[in-house]
Amino acid sequence: MENTDSQQKKSRTYKIIIGLQLIIIAILAVLLFTTKSSVDTVVLEKEKSVQMSEELQVELDSLMAEHDKIKKEYGYLSDQLTSKDSTILSQAKEIETLINSQADYRRIKKKLDALRQITQGYVGQIDSLYRVNQSLTNENTKIKGDLDNANKKADDLTKEKDDLSTKINDAAYLKGYNVTATGYNMKSGTKESITDRARKVELIRVCLTIGENPLVSAGQKDVYVRIARPDNIILTQGSYSFIYQGQRIQYTSKTVINYTQKSSSVCIDYPRDNIDLPVGKYHIAVFADDHELGQCTITLR
Repeated sequence: MENTDSQQKKSRTYKIIIGLQLIIIAILAVLLFTTKSSVDTVVLEKEKSVQMSEELQVELDSLMAEHDKIKKEYGYLSDQLTSKDSTILSQAKEIETLINSQADYRRIKKKLDALRQITQGYVGQIDSLYRVNQSLTNENTKIKGDLDNANKKADDLTKEKDDLSTKINDAAYLKGYNVTATGYNMKSGTKESITDRARKVELIRVCLTIGENPLVSAGQKDVYVRIARPDNIILTQGSYSFIYQGQRIQYTSKTVINYTQKSSSVCIDYPRDNIDLPVGKYHIAVFADDHELGQCTITLR
């Protein structure tokens, strides 16, 4: 009897222990399932967070790549927006720091949107600068073209002026025509008779017509006669000389006329005195205003 009661008690004890173990196993199973679900959730959230961070980084990299492309494309124009560029780079760095620290997605996304607006404004300003610069370049090209045309016209006018001045200078001198030379013998001291006999010639008279020229200033003009003997010795009294085209040369006789810019006849006498006049051809030239007015010859027998 007692053994039967004892066995029953043991049986109940075993059942209680087994029941408790089953309860513990059930509780552990529930805990295991709950923990596994939590771990799976954390893993999924972590993977999602990493994926979102990668997407944000790709978006940021794309945005900055486009910004760098714009800077390179517009070259020196981007230098005029240094302040704006510094703001963009600063905010990009801040966003990248937030991405690396896996900050709140919405916060990062909001900053990215703000950065995109800034870069779009940057592009708009660059484009405006480009259009203004292009307009200035076109205007400058037009102005340069107009200036080149004006300079060409000025050069043409200067050349025309120089050519005209040259023509005027070339024409602004006295010109002589019909230069003649005649030998004279003085009879009874006052009466002149023409002669070509060398030993009888006491005076050689050179005459010419000085032409009209309004380009030559009116006033007194020195007219020089230069007579060369057949042996090329210049007939001169004393050391008569004058400057002709930068050189000092001898002259035979000289007169002073009052030039009125009108045509006039001029004669210059050379008295022989005691100078020997050999037989032969004499070459005569007349000068005035640093120009030769004309030439002629006379032959004495």
